[in-house]
Amino acid sequence: MRRALICAPLLAALLTALPLNEAQAERKWEFSFGAFGGRAYHANTTARFNYAITPAGFEPVDAKAIGLNFDNSDSFGAKLTAWYLPRRLSWQPQIGVELDWTSFTADLQPQTVPGEGVGKMSGLPLGAMTFGSTSEFAVNQLAVNLLFRYPIWATTDMPQGRWYPYVGIGGGVQRARLTESSTGHRETSYSPAFQGLVGAKIFLVKNLAVFGEFKWTQAWHSFNFAGLGLPSDYKERYTIATGHVVGGVALHF
Repeated sequence: MRRALICAPLLAALLTALPLNEAQAERKWEFSFGAFGGRAYHANTTARFNYAITPAGFEPVDAKAIGLNFDNSDSFGAKLTAWYLPRRLSWQPQIGVELDWTSFTADLQPQTVPGEGVGKMSGLPLGAMTFGSTSEFAVNQLAVNLLFRYPIWATTDMPQGRWYPYVGIGGGVQRARLTESSTGHRETSYSPAFQGLVGAKIFLVKNLAVFGEFKWTQAWHSFNFAGLGLPSDYKERYTIATGHVVGGVALHF
């Protein structure tokens, strides 16, 4: 009887501890799903051409158009994030990985910009380059980011903190769908893409947060305009470099 009385409290304590151990095991990772929207601000960038019009006519060139001005646009997307949680409550930086999808447009209106290069046949300088029609680029980017965050006011119940700043760097694939207004020509290009980001997230309640973020994306797209009567090796290569200022909401679980 005495042995049973001694063992009963020990058994109760063990049964109480088991759910805690299971909960701790479940909290090795924290996941979140977020959606965001804002504006995309495009940098003035360059385009390269291997054929262009020089004073001698249309000929092969090694040419670059400088200072192309793309129209700013809306930017929106979604992200799925996983954070690795420390075994003990800590205010040290935490590491995470993220799958990030972003969609925006980058339209090129008619404009004249400086050009560099010479004709390969005539040797004549290229001079200014004129884009006479609108080119519309519908852009989607899928990237994987490596993230770091610093939890503020972390507790056992909220190891991610009541809010946290974060930074990240990543890469992936960017898809640009070109529509050329004067001919109706459509063409799709895929390019390796780079992105870097910085932001902050604030929790409204334990599992719901809002965040603000600045993200830089950059990719390089080539188009050959096949079927328009141009030389078979004709190519235009555009740099699309964009700063995104967005805000969103995230569900954590």
